Amino acid sequence: MEKFEAIYCDFDGTITKKDSVNGFFEMYAPKEWTHSEKLWIEGKISSRENALTQVGLLKNISQKQLDDYINSIEIDEYFLNFVDYTKSKNIKLTILSDGFDMFIQNVFRRYNLDIPYYANKLTYKNGEFSIEFPYYNENCDKKAGMCKCQKVKENSFCYIGDGTSDLCIASKADVLFASKNLHKYCEKNNIKHTYFTSFRNIIEML
Repeated sequence: MEKFEAIYCDFDGTITKKDSVNGFFEMYAPKEWTHSEKLWIEGKISSRENALTQVGLLKNISQKQLDDYINSIEIDEYFLNFVDYTKSKNIKLTILSDGFDMFIQNVFRRYNLDIPYYANKLTYKNGEFSIEFPYYNENCDKKAGMCKCQKVKENSFCYIGDGTSDLCIASKADVLFASKNLHKYCEKNNIKHTYFTSFRNIIEML
């Protein structure tokens, strides 16, 4: 396996067992959110437009509902072992997410994780949500809410991901671990990658 200087990792559906953003919309948003999601996956709208539309559908959600949902988010059983592995090898690990910082922050707090991350900023006040995009890049090829490629500073890096928000950065990684839809995309487009089902696989292969 090629050498690399740092590891960058997706959050939703990669670190978490399920996509926590989609799970939240499934539970609390009207079904119109799926129409916007479909347009984004098909490349007809940007992920930024998609997020603005979907967040705008969230209404009258209580603090308890929000807390209960965040506390229900589960992570891969071997992710903590993976974090320990990167520390033991002195490998820089950074999370890049086109999801919500609120979810990442609370999940990391629960597991006592101190890992740098970049994500879209979700704010909650009086039952309503708003979203900001502090890492939006108008030159992003995929028009993502959070441009993952611009956060990579190393000449060589490893990337770990699973979905649509990872398509651009995946083709630039020196070492790529892919699952789910990202794996299918890489197979279809002949992008060199290693398939994984859990972080145990990644630890073993590294």
